[in-house]
Amino acid sequence: MNNELSCIAIDDEQSELDIISEFCTRIRYLNLAGTFTNPFEAVRTLNKIHIDLIFLDIQMPQISGFEFLKSLYNPPMIIFTSLDRDNAFESFEYDAVDYLVKPFPFERFTRSVNKAFHLLKLRQPEETPVKADSGILQHGFLMVKVEYSTIRINLTDILYIEGLKDYVKIYTEGKLVLTKTTMKNMLEKLPPESFFRVHKSYIVSVDKIDMIENSRIVIGNQRIPIGESYRSSFFSMVGKNLI
Repeated sequence: MNNELSCIAIDDEQSELDIISEFCTRIRYLNLAGTFTNPFEAVRTLNKIHIDLIFLDIQMPQISGFEFLKSLYNPPMIIFTSLDRDNAFESFEYDAVDYLVKPFPFERFTRSVNKAFHLLKLRQPEETPVKADSGILQHGFLMVKVEYSTIRINLTDILYIEGLKDYVKIYTEGKLVLTKTTMKNMLEKLPPESFFRVHKSYIVSVDKIDMIENSRIVIGNQRIPIGESYRSSFFSMVGKNLI
């Protein structure tokens, strides 16, 4: 698999493009192929070379980001950018990877890019490199080291994961597994469309959520808090499935 993520950025404000360009230089696997204040000029690049991801502004004078996306045949992954939070729910109707509210810090930008990179890897599972010393995502399961053994955990069995310093507890429908790793490492091994970090100490399986009560997620008999710094991205994800 190509370990680079090729991208372009489209925004009618050059200052915003300058910020994205500078952020891209800090992430080693990002290859910024061009920036455009005019979205129609970006089409030539999209037709000429393969692009994995577009950072796409929503409010532009020539055409809105939503309208531009609809005009593309087989578009790449999209991360929308906007000054307005009110467009977040609509953005996920277009299968956006993420929605960045300006001005966004580098840490928030990095999380969005990491999510896109993991999605790209999941689309090419046959080329995903395998490491021998940690839990690895392979065809819907993790291989997890527990003391002197390595056990298999099906992703569909995971309810939620709790972080405890250098250990994590993996709660499944049939057992509790304790393994020595970090929440960051765990999150990198999980498909982002199925697992979501909602608190510094909790990752939940989206499919296993029974209910959301105020600031808590209910999974079975467990009530899991939603951390303040994770609230916005979590409810943006939830909004995609609201009826």
